[in-house]
Amino acid sequence: MALRSMVNATLLCLLVYQVYSSGVFELKLQEFLNKKGVIGNQNCCKGGADSGLLHCECKTFFRICLKHYQANVSPDPPCTYGSAVTPVLGSNSFQIPEINADVAFTNPIRFPFGFTWPGTFSLIIEALHSDSPDDLSVDNPDHLISRLATQRHLTVGDEWSQDVHTSGRTELKYSYRYVCDEHYYGEGCSAFCRPRDDAFG
Repeated sequence: MALRSMVNATLLCLLVYQVYSSGVFELKLQEFLNKKGVIGNQNCCKGGADSGLLHCECKTFFRICLKHYQANVSPDPPCTYGSAVTPVLGSNSFQIPEINADVAFTNPIRFPFGFTWPGTFSLIIEALHSDSPDDLSVDNPDHLISRLATQRHLTVGDEWSQDVHTSGRTELKYSYRYVCDEHYYGEGCSAFCRPRDDAFG
């Protein structure tokens, strides 16, 4: 009877471990190019005058939306796997460092999962112009510089998938991957295995 109870308890633990899988989707923004300093409608971003000439300066931040796979990706919420809004990271064309202490930003952007990785996802990245560093409103269509809306298949692993999105006069270089948390393994990070040093292992 005791042996049967122990077997049942072990099976229950295994089922719990399979349900509570764990991993993280990581998105690394690398470089953004907007050589003309214009928003999506080709108008100049408000920057100021330089020696009587109009100077276009797009103070750029990003909205990221990660969601389940969609054949036709909608940029609208809900972002079923998570969302993020960065601070202003640069003007017009710039590289994006891994750490920017000035604006409390860490790259890559991490989206933790508490369930089995499905192997597919949809990703929306919007580059937006901000009139001031304190205004990170994503609802004004006049501030949209560019939008990436894509869907991908992705296996679990440490290697980064590299990608480039070109839209009009802008270009975004980025990379992404899905990695398991510590002690989680398998195709969807659903296998739990932790070393132990006791009577059971």
